[in-house]
Amino acid sequence: MSSAALSKLRAELKSQATPRAMVGLAALILIVSIWALGELSASVSNLHQNVEELERARRLEQSLVNDQGWLDQAGDIQARLSQTQDSFWSGSTNGIVAAQLQGAVERAARNAGLSRVRVNVTGTPDALGEQASLFEISLTARDSDGQFLAFFQELGRAEHQIMISRFNWRRPNGALDVRLVAPARIAEAGPAS
Repeated sequence: MSSAALSKLRAELKSQATPRAMVGLAALILIVSIWALGELSASVSNLHQNVEELERARRLEQSLVNDQGWLDQAGDIQARLSQTQDSFWSGSTNGIVAAQLQGAVERAARNAGLSRVRVNVTGTPDALGEQASLFEISLTARDSDGQFLAFFQELGRAEHQIMISRFNWRRPNGALDVRLVAPARIAEAGPAS
């Protein structure tokens, strides 16, 4: 609108409006102005929050770009995981791993000079995460000369990890009762070709 048309509209409004209508119009204009200022303030506040969030995201991105040490840490963790998994027993089935464990424990007992050796490996191992299982092994034997120390050394020489979870030796009769655990990975056999 041009200023001449606005002046003409104002003059016509003044000639037709009563003082009471003018006060009502002023009050209406004041209410609309206050509402518009409130909306403007809320919009500015919302924009300010958006700017702060973008600034935080930029700082995080910048810190990730500047700190490449986490890549080295991830590589170290992966190397340690591979090293740990290499110490696990492995086989294509639970039965094969159980047979390997039974053979290793019997060999260690025989090399240590234990007599009347009986080894039992659990048929169903406990899950150890998604990729591994924990086998439990029990050994009962006679050890009249304290050869269990040699047995523990022989277990330490096993090709993979076997740990002692419980040990009981009754010296008067030489009864030896040992519980062992061993982590293992059961490798899924691929499709036959």
